[in-house]
Amino acid sequence: MFAQSVEALFIRALGPYLTREGRQRLKAVGLDLSEPLRPQYTLEQWRGFLRVAARDVFPELPPHEASFALGARFLQGFRQTSVGRASMQLVTQLGPQRTLERVPYNVRAGNNFNEVRVEESTKDSATLWMKDVTADTPDFAAGFLAETLRSAGAGQVKVEPIAFDGTAATFRVTWTKAAGRAPVASAGPRRIF
Repeated sequence: MFAQSVEALFIRALGPYLTREGRQRLKAVGLDLSEPLRPQYTLEQWRGFLRVAARDVFPELPPHEASFALGARFLQGFRQTSVGRASMQLVTQLGPQRTLERVPYNVRAGNNFNEVRVEESTKDSATLWMKDVTADTPDFAAGFLAETLRSAGAGQVKVEPIAFDGTAATFRVTWTKAAGRAPVASAGPRRIF
């Protein structure tokens, strides 16, 4: 995982919400937020960071919901980075369907191992396969996808993991057009929290 991904989630999105104990637990698993970020972190380290953050920031949520919320927060933090601002400007112009078709290219900005394929796409639904969901469950990726499509103008979004083998997942994504927006090409995400 590249430093920009760690920055987006753990500094930009979660920084103000992490407790002192959470920061200490992150340090124990390899992420010291009081020091400059390393250029990259292993996938196993990233997964450990996610486990700590989920328990620290969302202690009241069941693990799958906390993971989904972290995925949504990841995109919110990504929007605050220079790369994210430029990318999100494009997303708002493309609409949900065309944005979803760009996901395979966009996820490569955060790591060097993800692979994504849009297997089927219509104006309000898609099936998407992701080689590595970067978390213990597919819920982090589902939260990221849902927030991405909301940013692209989707209304209600539902991202359902329909298959998961421990690393790769297939998602069924559906969405509605957002109220008050001009019609654009559609695509969409998952659970609504």
